[in-house]
Amino acid sequence: MKKRYTVLIGALTLSACTTVLDETITPGVYRGERYEIRTRTLQGRNGPFEHSSAVYKGVTLVCRIDSPGDCEKAAQHLINSFDERGF
Repeated sequence: MKKRYTVLIGALTLSACTTVLDETITPGVYRGERYEIRTRTLQGRNGPFEHSSAVYKGVTLVCRIDSPGDCEKAAQHLINSFDERGF
């Protein structure tokens, strides 16, 4: 139970320090499954920075948008993980 409170407090603290300035969503399809690549420009204490993630069925996996193919591989990993678990 203590772990949950720590995670919640950490999430609230992070959200208090960071503001979303911009968001870009790029749709994709892998093996007939739709996913998206979400890239957000965030304003942190030390200035703006980008954060990217692959999103599939509400589950996200952080990826590097500046590394060719990394976000697509992250999406493929998410999709394959769902298939393997039988969701």
